[in-house]
Amino acid sequence: MSPDDKSGFFRTPAEIKALRVQIDACILEARKVGTAKAVEGPKDEEGMNLYGMAAYQVEAKLTEAKMWAGKMLEGLGTPFPPELADKAKV
Repeated sequence: MSPDDKSGFFRTPAEIKALRVQIDACILEARKVGTAKAVEGPKDEEGMNLYGMAAYQVEAKLTEAKMWAGKMLEGLGTPFPPELADKAKV
């Protein structure tokens, strides 16, 4: 796909926001599935639960995808809602 071909890209803030909602639904589902079997299943040579580790990565990568979609919104000039900003009180 060439940089000039925009057919595969989300072009409007509404499209990106809808994508973020879909990703959030996937995150919630991954949490349900991941915690349901986190204590079961085979272990690796160090005794780590392979299912639990993989479920964690699924949730982490989906969360990262949602964050990058937010960066797409910022790139389009859509301001980040102040009520969602995480700021430390020092």
